Amino acid sequence: MDKDKQTNSASILTIHTFGSFDLRIGGESLLTDFGKRSYKIFDLLKLFVTYKDKKVLPETIMEKLWPEDDLLDPKNALRTKIYRLRKMLDDIGILARDDSRDGFCRLDFQGGFYLFSLSENCSIDVEEFANYIKNGDELIESSPKQAIEFYQKALELYRGEYLAENLYSEWVIPARNYYHRLYFGVLYQLLGLLKEAENYLQIIKICERAFQIDPYEELIHVHYLTALINTGQTKLALSHYKFISNKLRQDLGVKLSAQMKQIYRQIKSSKVGSKNLDYWEVLRDLKEDEPEETAFYCDIDEFKAIYNLERRKSLRSPTSSFLGFADFHKPEGQLEPGELKHCISKAKEILLHSLRKGDVVSQWNEYTLIFIVTATSAENLDPIARRITNAYLYATPKDDITLDIKFEPITETSRSIGRFIRHEAKVR
Repeated sequence: MDKDKQTNSASILTIHTFGSFDLRIGGESLLTDFGKRSYKIFDLLKLFVTYKDKKVLPETIMEKLWPEDDLLDPKNALRTKIYRLRKMLDDIGILARDDSRDGFCRLDFQGGFYLFSLSENCSIDVEEFANYIKNGDELIESSPKQAIEFYQKALELYRGEYLAENLYSEWVIPARNYYHRLYFGVLYQLLGLLKEAENYLQIIKICERAFQIDPYEELIHVHYLTALINTGQTKLALSHYKFISNKLRQDLGVKLSAQMKQIYRQIKSSKVGSKNLDYWEVLRDLKEDEPEETAFYCDIDEFKAIYNLERRKSLRSPTSSFLGFADFHKPEGQLEPGELKHCISKAKEILLHSLRKGDVVSQWNEYTLIFIVTATSAENLDPIARRITNAYLYATPKDDITLDIKFEPITETSRSIGRFIRHEAKVR
């Protein structure tokens, strides 16, 4: 930016920290001319913005930003970076010079501390965000409509996590968690007010935007599904329920809450439009929208129900169903959390694609997957186990983890642990 475009009474510098970091005047970015090589200078600026108006020691800056750097003279290295940052801020026309009141920001060194401050003609999205929430909280009892307006303005500012580009920077985490908590607090406050006002269309819009922030937050889906039901969009509600329930199970391995299951019952009951039973409608509802070409994955409660149904069936005819276990062992020591997560994820994928569509898979605990193979005989168990373990050996590069596959026939007298048919594979 040219120097003569610098500060004037009508200019406002806006600092964006939610989502992508940016500095803007009149809606135009001031950082477009700087390449990726400037990332260390940007990180330094982001830290100063985060600790605005607070004194920061040089040692603290180095420790937070570049803890892995083993420099002979770290203070001098930092002074060089500070010089480059000041030059960058001066080049884009926002740095105040010496005692001048011109400019948008100051970066001073006083008494062994660095101090970053902003002038009155600057705004930071996080401060606006907090102020909108404060204003809404003050009006929630006396003027809910005005509170709704303030809360909506706050949510519009939250375009993503705080300094989202610094995903793995530990110094960002406290501030990120704080604003994340504020976001969900105001989100649920707003959804509650809109529900009281029966403004379900607005709830739908807000939830759809919130999915972009956190697609796995179950309570958002509860509000969304309730709003769809109340606007008569039961088909869309059912489709979304199936999508998110499958997503939560497969991606996170979590069970649906009682609240979500109650929503499902609401969806199904709301589709009953007359006293006359439409058998074709029942059949359509019972069928999956898009049947998976893999084995069926479900949460542990559903798995228990299917298992007990197979036990009951064994009373009428000889068993042709078997309960399978897939677990992992490390000869020396325990598996690290990262190793275990990788093993479970890979084994789950292999089970779903190695077993048949009529078979069922679930996760028993952090170490064990369980599955049911149906309509088969004991002679087929070893080939099934071999198919699973061979696929696992091929897909996993680890060399010190053992995958065990065990089977137990499902009968009315089955216990939780019985005489297993066992197949073991050493990953290599």
